[in-house]
Amino acid sequence: MRRRRRDALIIGAGIGGLACALALQRTGWRVRVCERAFELEEIGAGLTLSPNATRALGWLGAIDSLQSVLSLPPYQVMEDPESGREIGRFTRGTRALEEYGAAYAFVHRADLQAGLAAAVRRLDPDAILLGRQCVQVHYGGEGAAAAFADGSELRADLLVGCDGIRSRVRAALHADESPRYTGYVAWRALVPYAQLADTALPAGSAVVYGPRKVMVRYRVEPRRLLNVAAFAQRSAWTEEGWNVRADPAEPQALFADWHAGVRDTLAALSSDALFRWGLFDRDPIDAYVRGSIALLGDAAHPMLPFLGQGAALALEDAVVLARVLENEPAVPEALERYDALRRPRGTEAVLESRAAGRRLHGEEGDPRTRNEQTLDYFRYDAGAIEL
Repeated sequence: MRRRRRDALIIGAGIGGLACALALQRTGWRVRVCERAFELEEIGAGLTLSPNATRALGWLGAIDSLQSVLSLPPYQVMEDPESGREIGRFTRGTRALEEYGAAYAFVHRADLQAGLAAAVRRLDPDAILLGRQCVQVHYGGEGAAAAFADGSELRADLLVGCDGIRSRVRAALHADESPRYTGYVAWRALVPYAQLADTALPAGSAVVYGPRKVMVRYRVEPRRLLNVAAFAQRSAWTEEGWNVRADPAEPQALFADWHAGVRDTLAALSSDALFRWGLFDRDPIDAYVRGSIALLGDAAHPMLPFLGQGAALALEDAVVLARVLENEPAVPEALERYDALRRPRGTEAVLESRAAGRRLHGEEGDPRTRNEQTLDYFRYDAGAIEL
């Protein structure tokens, strides 16, 4: 007898939510992605797609259509903060194909989001519902439901919370614990190449680290932009959001004793293109699922950016979730298997990203000897792991 088509409700249209939608669509589900924003806005930020991430995008059938927006750095170097001398080098870009069977790439977040949204809409033009702010979720018996700020409610066989670190879905499944300020503040900007001195442009990606501060810069080649992220330890943070405007004088003064490439990069920043935000995470939880509800991406395992694995683990989650649901028709049982497969890796990544932050800020060991590559994160294949 032919199995009836099942419905999934996804809360959040970020990278994780759209990847989850595409993964479920490709395994026969009808999906509705509910996003609180009234349009999928462009957020000016670069993203890392390590080989485990590009491998997951390949399983989703999305990697070929994204090729034109990916930047493939030849390598990543670590630089001495005072002299700029290279003190470490790691495999990146197409060279990663030889070692890991998948590329290492950078991408503008908006380009990845747009590419995934287009793929979802090609399979169902009505799949993404904008202006739907989830205010409550219900589970019990068969399926789950979400209530929205406009008074509407939707039900489905499966509900997936992909709504970020301040997830409404997570709050419904676990005691209300707030995200934790981690003691780090970040500045970020995307700077056109034309505004930069030659010393500011690394061959691909460069990391500079020292006591209490870190700077990362890498090329987003298709857009001819340099992604800049600088981090420092700060005792307190009160402002909310990604888009708090910042004064370039603050990071310029903070990094004034570092080498010319860092100083020249920061000298090119303008106040209308520089943003500051506090870094938050949450402690690991004891379950990503309840009944017919699952958490995915930052809703499940929000982590600091110091391993470059946030987007990668969300993509992995999406692939594994779709595969277990295809393998096991009973949703609660399938979700228990998803939890067993994904929660250990998510918990480890949250804790390792914290430790990586301490290493990069000079508090705990050498970041060249323990990082996302030496931890062997890149070999994980969400589309092939045993279920």
